Parts: sequence; structure tokens; C-alpha cells
Amino acid sequence: MGSVKDLTVEKEPRENETGIGIFHFTDDYSVFDYGKMPDEIPGKGEALCRTAAYNFKELEKLGIKTHFRRLLKGNEMEVNLVRVLYPQKNEISAETANYLVPLEIIYRNSLPAGSSVFKRLEKGELKFEDLGLDHVPEPGEKFAKPIMDVSTKLELGDRYLNWEEAREMAKISGQQLAELKQTALKINEFLNRRAEEIGLEHADGKVEFAVTPKKELMLVDVFGTLDEDRMLFHNMHISKQVLRDYYKTLPWANEMISAKESGKPKETWPKPPKLPKELIEIVSNMYKSVCEAWINERIWNAPSIGEVVDSYKNFLDGLNK
Repeated sequence: MGSVKDLTVEKEPRENETGIGIFHFTDDYSVFDYGKMPDEIPGKGEALCRTAAYNFKELEKLGIKTHFRRLLKGNEMEVNLVRVLYPQKNEISAETANYLVPLEIIYRNSLPAGSSVFKRLEKGELKFEDLGLDHVPEPGEKFAKPIMDVSTKLELGDRYLNWEEAREMAKISGQQLAELKQTALKINEFLNRRAEEIGLEHADGKVEFAVTPKKELMLVDVFGTLDEDRMLFHNMHISKQVLRDYYKTLPWANEMISAKESGKPKETWPKPPKLPKELIEIVSNMYKSVCEAWINERIWNAPSIGEVVDSYKNFLDGLNK
């Protein structure tokens, strides 16, 4: 399924019937699309699974259809499955049902340092006008209304599209596209509200959808976790960005990104170094503390989010000496 969660198919999806699968969330992590990295983050899988299950249940109260069935245990959830069909193989038409929409819908409430938007602006792949802005944005800039973006899902690398390209690729109607965007904004509002309640800022994130056998839209995969979304605590990253930022201090990150962008085969990409044990513990506590606050339940008796951020600041101070 991916580098951070595995999928066991219990019942295969058919043309007009959803299947059943089990997501198993591992303690692995991935940065820069490298795949499985050399370390594990203890408790990460369970923290993501419990957070995602909580989010699905809350969305269903808001009337949003999801593929969530039930939480089986700490790091496993049961979900409904749809077919994965590839637009580049012409496997999707306007009549197709029960398939993964091959898009990632991105919402941005702000542009913290590290956002891919800055690199796209710098390379000329994006203009600030495309974002609905009248100026070049600064790192940390917050928006009165969220900015939405869309990228491919089933290609080797994520490719940004305009909305008409996205609609055509997914073979959905204009009405379905509008519903998809409206639902993504509703999800973003829920995440903003919940983050604020526990003292966090929800900067950006992404969601994925499927078309059901009845041709309805359904939220799939997971969302609103520290892997899918970018969260900050008093302007400090407390999401997977922490791991990205650490690797950016090492030569490996530039070597890896260069290899990827030049189209080198994945097996020839440079191997990443291991994380310092201190950072593994900090990031482990980060996932656990946010999960406990988010779902309002004590699982590990982790330190508070503020305490974890203080330990991260001390780690950064040590790096800069």
C-alpha cells in the first residue's frame, strides 16, 4: 500500500460492490517520496490510526460519507475498498463506478516555511495570481480563506493540475467536482476547529475521494493526522515536517531530491542516514501527545504538546552549536 501503512484485502472490490480491507499502520516513516526510511518511530502507527478513526467518526456526524468501518485495535482499522483504476491506461470513463478518484485535494490555510508552494513559485511552475493573491506570499503568511490545490494521485510523482484537467482525468461531472471541493473545505473547517481547541494551528493538508457503486463521492484513505496534514504549535512544526527539516540539514536531502528530479531509477537513489536517538524519542512523543490531546484519551501518558516542543527546541539548539 505504501511506506507507512499496509493493506490487507479481506474482500476484493468489484465493479458495482465495495470490498473490505484492513489498514495496518506501521511505525515507519517516509520523507521526500523516498519510501521506507531506516528508523521506526515508536507509537507512530497507533497514534495515526487512533487519530484517523476519531476524525472519521466526527465527519460522519457532519453527514460526510467515508469508507471507515471500525477500529479493530490500536493500529488497525477496517475500511470499505474501491477499485484502483489508472487514467493513464484509459481505465476510467464517465460511466465507471466504484473507483478511487485519482486526485489529491489540498487545502492551505497558511504557508509555513517548508511549504512546496514556495519552491513552485521560485521555479515558475506557479504564479501568485494562481493562488488568488495580489502579491508574492511570505513564509508564515495566513489566508482569510483557504487556498485549494489539486494534484495527481496515481502517477510516479505528484503533478499539480488545474481544476478542469483534474475533472477530466477523474471523469467526474462539474457538479461532482464542486461537491468534492465543498466537502474538502468542510473537512478543513472541522480540522481547523479541532486543532484550535487543543492549541494547534492547522496549516495545510490533503484528502482523497472515491466514487461509490451508486456514483456518490466518499472520503477514503486517512486525513487530519500529523502525516497527512501540517500542524504547528506556536509557529513550531509538530508534524512530519520535523523529520524533513532534520534531513534538510544533511547533504543527503539535496542528493536525494536531485536524483529524484533527474529521473534516476529509485534503486540508485542515495541511502538515508539514521536519525539521532534523541530525535526519534522527541518525534515519538510528538505523535503520541498530539493523538492523546486530539482524541481526548490517555493511551501512553505522553508528555504535553508544550513539553515535547520544548524538548525539540533544545534539540535544535544543540544542532546549531
